[in-house]
Amino acid sequence: MTDMNKLLVLLLLTTNASAKCVVQQETVKLGNNIEQQIIETCDDNQRFDIGQIGFSGNLGQFKPHPEFPESFTHNSTTCKWFLDNELKGNSVIGYQGIICKVKGNWTIVDKF
Repeated sequence: MTDMNKLLVLLLLTTNASAKCVVQQETVKLGNNIEQQIIETCDDNQRFDIGQIGFSGNLGQFKPHPEFPESFTHNSTTCKWFLDNELKGNSVIGYQGIICKVKGNWTIVDKF
């Protein structure tokens, strides 16, 4: 791979870091009712690279998975498959993963 090609690949894969957000999910019993609570906490002082598990952003920041384009529901939450690439050394590694909608943002919950 030439230096120019490496630079082009790096430019395609590099994005600005965003605030680190952590998603916590718990099920609680309130009287006779059981509720699922999802809490998203963000810290602007900690930076989090786009593409890491726990990153939260808008849907446009994620590449849709062409084989699984439809949304699905998991634990009463809307989720989608996505694709991601990462530059490691001289190689581009392809990943797929799951994002779920939490408080208006999409959060990476799994990547493999």
